[in-house]
Amino acid sequence: MNQEKVLLQTSEALVSTSRVVIAGKTYSTANITSVTKRFTPASSGCAITLLVVGALGMLLGLGMMTSKSFGAGLGQLIVAGAVAAGGYFWFRSLKPTYHVVLSSASGEGTALSSKDGAAIDAIVNAISQALIERG
Repeated sequence: MNQEKVLLQTSEALVSTSRVVIAGKTYSTANITSVTKRFTPASSGCAITLLVVGALGMLLGLGMMTSKSFGAGLGQLIVAGAVAAGGYFWFRSLKPTYHVVLSSASGEGTALSSKDGAAIDAIVNAISQALIERG
């Protein structure tokens, strides 16, 4: 009988040649037919909306500055610039969600989701290696 060899052990997962433990759920490598990394893009609609509203407000402020109300236009420009900057930095901070998807004869399911793409890569590679070593 073959000895169980641990290929990866992190806080999220334990991968060995005979089993995979992810989020407290154990999968037998004999039942896993394939493993895939997928991702869901971050929802950026609100950040883009904030950025556009800020940019339009800045244009309005510039228009007000060229008319008779320079002070109000300058205030509008500063506030709208802050709103646009907030939208920009919010958009830049968005990250996709990565998933470990396990397939078996009965279908496929998401075993783990995380914003850390490198951790998901390591888990997917370890499971792939376990499937290869299992034979």
